[in-house]
Amino acid sequence: MSTHNPPKLPLKIFRSFCSEERLEELEGDLYEVYNAFIDERGSLYANLFYWWIVIRSFRSFALKRTKMRNKGHLLSIASLSHNIKIAWRNIIRRKTTTAINIIGLAIGISGFVAIFSLISYELSFNKHLPDRDRIYRVYTEFGGAFSGTNSGTAVPVATFLKDYVSGIETVTHFHNQSFDVAVEDKAGNTQSYSRSNIILADPTYFKVVNQYKWLAGSPHTALLNPGQVVLERKQAEKYFGRIAPLDMVGRKIIYQDSLDVMVSGIVELTADRTDFNFTDFISFKSTETTWLKDFFTADDWSSVSSGWQTFIQVYENTSEEQLNDILVALNQEAKKNQTNSVWETIYKIQPLDDLHYGTNLGIFDHSGPATQLLTLKVLLGVAVALLIIAIFNFINLETAQAINKSKEVGLRKSLGVSKSSLITRFLTESTLVAFLAALVSLPLSFYGVEFFSEFVPKEFSIELSNPLFWVSLLLLVFVVGFLAGIYPAFIASSFSPAQTLKPTLKFTPKSGGKRLRKVFIVSQFIVAQLLVICTLAMLSQVSYLLEKEMGFEDEGVIYFRTPYYETIEKQQVLLNELSKIPQIQTLSYHQEIPARQGWSKSTMKYYDQDSTEIIHSVHQKKGDINYLELYQLELIAGRNVHEKADRETLINETYAKMLGFDDPKKAVGVRMLNGEKVFEVVGILKDFHFQSLHSEIEPLMYTYEPKNSRIIGMAVDTDQLKTVIDQVNDRWDHVYPDDPLEMQFMDETIESFYQTEQRTSKVAMVATVVAILISCLGLFGLISYNIIQKSKEVGIRKVLGASLLNIGTILSKEFFILILVAFVVAFPVSYILIGYWMEDFSYTTNISWWIYGLGGIISIVIALMTIGAKIWKASDANPVESLRYE
Repeated sequence: MSTHNPPKLPLKIFRSFCSEERLEELEGDLYEVYNAFIDERGSLYANLFYWWIVIRSFRSFALKRTKMRNKGHLLSIASLSHNIKIAWRNIIRRKTTTAINIIGLAIGISGFVAIFSLISYELSFNKHLPDRDRIYRVYTEFGGAFSGTNSGTAVPVATFLKDYVSGIETVTHFHNQSFDVAVEDKAGNTQSYSRSNIILADPTYFKVVNQYKWLAGSPHTALLNPGQVVLERKQAEKYFGRIAPLDMVGRKIIYQDSLDVMVSGIVELTADRTDFNFTDFISFKSTETTWLKDFFTADDWSSVSSGWQTFIQVYENTSEEQLNDILVALNQEAKKNQTNSVWETIYKIQPLDDLHYGTNLGIFDHSGPATQLLTLKVLLGVAVALLIIAIFNFINLETAQAINKSKEVGLRKSLGVSKSSLITRFLTESTLVAFLAALVSLPLSFYGVEFFSEFVPKEFSIELSNPLFWVSLLLLVFVVGFLAGIYPAFIASSFSPAQTLKPTLKFTPKSGGKRLRKVFIVSQFIVAQLLVICTLAMLSQVSYLLEKEMGFEDEGVIYFRTPYYETIEKQQVLLNELSKIPQIQTLSYHQEIPARQGWSKSTMKYYDQDSTEIIHSVHQKKGDINYLELYQLELIAGRNVHEKADRETLINETYAKMLGFDDPKKAVGVRMLNGEKVFEVVGILKDFHFQSLHSEIEPLMYTYEPKNSRIIGMAVDTDQLKTVIDQVNDRWDHVYPDDPLEMQFMDETIESFYQTEQRTSKVAMVATVVAILISCLGLFGLISYNIIQKSKEVGIRKVLGASLLNIGTILSKEFFILILVAFVVAFPVSYILIGYWMEDFSYTTNISWWIYGLGGIISIVIALMTIGAKIWKASDANPVESLRYE
C-alpha cells in the first residue's frame, strides 16, 4: 500500500474537542483509512470520503459530550432505542441465522423453564408449616431375620412418647383410612362417596400440622370426643353444598355403613402444596366405642403398620444428642415389649423437610409417591446443560457471522464510536434474540409439560399468573443474552477500521477463539453421543425386562379385588356366578398375585439333621388349590396342597437350597415352624420371579388359606375378552351394586414394575433428539464459518478442476475429526454410566458392542446431513465471486 498524508485541516478541527489520547488513536485510524481508499478509488474519492468522516465524527463527538455532561456515563433512552432499531434490522436481514439462533435458544430456555418450574414446585412442599424444623416423623426399621423399613410405628409408640419421654413438646398420631361415605340431606336422601384421604386423629394433630384456618369449631375440642369429625372446606361443600360453615356443624355423616359421626368443625387449607392433604378427620376416640376398636391393640408393640403415623414436635434448640436420647428411651421400651425373638424393631426419626423426598419410606398410605431428590438434581443438570449448549450454539453462529459485521464496525469506529458502545450494541441484539426465543419457548414449555404429563404431578402447571415467574423469565433473558452475546461482541468490535473497509478483507481470527469453538462442538457431540448410547442401552434393557419370562402365565389373566369390608359369603356368591361363565377357563381366589411391588413375609424355623436351627425370612403366597393352574406354576417335585389342608405348604427351589438341600426335590416332606404352627412341605415349585427383575429370586412358600383371600383371578381366551368383561361386570353389579369394579390385567401389572425405566427412556430419547438438534445447529454455525474462511481456496481448487468429493473432504475433514474425538471421550464415559445404571437390576441383558458403535455412526450420519447442504452450496458457487479481487 502506498503512503499519502491526509489533509491537515480536519486534524486541527479535531484538536478543538478531542483529548490527546483520543486524537492520537483517531489519527492512526484516519491515516490507514485514507491510504486504503487512495489505493482502491483514487485521491479525489479518498478526500471526499475523508471529509465526510470528519463531519460525521464531529457531530458524533459533540452529541457524546452533551450526553456525558447531562447524564454521565448512562445510556440515554434515545441511544437504547437506536440500538434496538439497528438490532431489529439486523435480525430481519439475517433471517436464516436469526431463525436458527431463536430456535436453539428457545429449546434451551423452554427446557430450563419447564424443569426449573417443576423443581420449584417439588421443593415447595410443606414449606409453609410453622416450626417445621422441629417436627419429625417416627418410623420403623427392622433387624434380625427380617430386614426392611416401614413409615409407620406400632400403636403404643405415641402413648409412650407422650407419657414417659421428656424433651418433646407435642406428640400426635393418626391412622389413614379408606372409607365409603354416606351423607344424608335434610330431605332424608342419601348420597354416597368413595374416599381415600381420611384419617383418625386427635386434637394434637392440628397443633403439630398447623396449616389450617378454622372456619367453624375449635381445634381444642373438635376431636376430643367420640363420634366427631372435622371436614376440610372443599370436601364439606361436596357433602353439603355451598352453605355457611356454621350451618355444616352438627350434620350427620356415615362412614362404612355403620360409623355415625357429627360434624364438629370446618377447616380450610392455608396452602396447596402439602403432603397433609387429608379431608376428613374422625376423632380417634371413636375407636373406643365402635367396630374400629378391633383394628387397634393399644399395647401391641410387635404389630407395625404404615397406616399408623406418629409425629413429634420437639422444643426449640433441641440438640441432636437430646434427639438421640428420645430414640434410646423408645427403643429400650420397644425391646422390652418385643414378643418376637426372631426380629426386632428399631425406631428412627425423619425430619419433616425430608417427608416429601423419602423414597425409601414413601409419604402416606393412599398418597402419591415420594419425589427423589437425586432425580431433581439430574433434571436440573439436564436443564442447565441444554441451556449452555444452546448458548454455545449462539456463540458459534454469531462468531461465524462476525465477518459480516466487519464493515459496519469499521465505519462506526471511523465515525468515533467507542468499542464499549459497539459491544453494547451487539449485546442489545443478542438480548433481543434471547427475548424472542423466550416468547417462542413458552408454548414449547407447555407442550413439554403436556408431553411428560405421566412424569409430573397432576396439580403441577407453569404459573403464568405468578409475577415472580415473569420476573425470573426476564432475568433469564438478560443472563442468556449477555452470556450468548458477550464473546461474539468482543470479537466483532475488535476489527481494525483499515482492514474492514478494504474490499479485500480476509479476516483471520485468533487461534484461541477457533479452539474455543472446536471445544464447543466437541462438548456438544460428547453429550449427544452419550445420550444416544445410553438411550439405546436403556431401551435394550427395558425390552429385556418386558420380554423375559417371569416363570408364570400373565397373558390372558385378569384379576380384581373384592371389598375387604364385605362378607366372605358375598364373595362366594360372586365366585359361583363367575364359574357359570363358559369363556372363563380357570378361576381362583387368593391373597396375592404371583408378582407385585410389595411383599408379605413370615419368619420360618427349620431344624436340620444335626438339630441346628435355621431361620429365614420367607415370602408368603396364600390362596386356593387352583392358584397353580391359573398362573401355570410348575411343580418339579411332590404335589399341590390339598383343599382345607392349611398346614401344608409348597416352597420354591431357592428356599429348598437355602435349607441345605443340593437337590431341591429332597426337601419334600420336611417340617418347618412358624411360631407354634408346624408346616409340612408337600411340593417344590420351580423358581419364578415374584418381584420385579430388580431383585433376585428369594425364598417363597405357598399355603392353602382361602381366609382373607380377596383377589379373584381368571384365565380368559383373549379372543373372548370383551364378552367376559361384560359378563363379569353384570355379575359384580348384582353382588356389589355400590362398589366399582376395578379390573386389572396381569401383563399390565408386570409392565408397571418398570414404569420408572420406561419413563427414563422416554426422557432420554427426547433429550437425545434435542441434544442432537442443538449440536447440529452448532455444527451448522462452524461449517458456515469454515466455508467463508476457505471460500477463496474452494474457488482456486474449482478453477484447477477439483471435484465435489475433493472439496467436501477439505471442508468436512476437520468436523469428522472433532466427532471422532467426541466418540473417543463418550465411549468410556457411557460404559461407566450404563454399568452404574445396570447395578439396580439383578437380571440384565448383554449390551452389544454395536450399541456403542451406533452412537458414533448416528453422529457421523447426522453431521453429514447437516454439512452436506452447505458444502454443496459452497462447491456450486461461481469461483469468480470469491476471486474477483485477487
